[in-house]
Amino acid sequence: MKPVIWGLPQSSYVWTVRAAAGIKGVDVDFRPIRAGDHKKPEHIARHPWGKVPAFEHGDLRLWESVAICQYLDEEFGGRQLMPTDPGQRAKVTQWVSSINDYLYGPAVLQYIFGYIFPGTEDGSPDRARIDAAQPALKHWLGILDENLPNGEWLVGGQLTIADLFLGPLLFGISQFPEGGELVTSHTNVLAYQQRLLGEPGFMGAAPQG
Repeated sequence: MKPVIWGLPQSSYVWTVRAAAGIKGVDVDFRPIRAGDHKKPEHIARHPWGKVPAFEHGDLRLWESVAICQYLDEEFGGRQLMPTDPGQRAKVTQWVSSINDYLYGPAVLQYIFGYIFPGTEDGSPDRARIDAAQPALKHWLGILDENLPNGEWLVGGQLTIADLFLGPLLFGISQFPEGGELVTSHTNVLAYQQRLLGEPGFMGAAPQG
């Protein structure tokens, strides 16, 4: 039986779990849902907080991207997305936690949404939100540049789950003027992004259109 993933195709977290499956060669049944449907009872039965993605494999049901990625990595063969060394595994968890806690808010909720969901009367970008996100994005990209020598992966010289959480956010911010300039101004971050975008399983899970 194929694992099933439900989610909004545009969600960075849905991209992450679909990329984990794709890179490992796991054949999944992706069932896209429309914006707003994640708050309806049918989906809340899958994810009690009405978020995405939600996951099912046989009798197992999971929510939260970290748990889903961990299960995919440990249950199925193919390319391993977690190091075997305990210290390196801890570093993956450290990066994933930091990305979710400190980068997602300014990158997505402030910066990207300031462009695509501005909430302004004329539909123009919300400059207040966009500008307010800049210090956090600059700080983050500076940290990344220091920790990505020669554009290597985040942890242990191998692609891990941490890269799959970071990648969609970097891709998203680089699509807009200030974010694109920030990424290109950090040599190691730019090399890292290009390397990740060269992974077919990663880009195969990217939102289309």
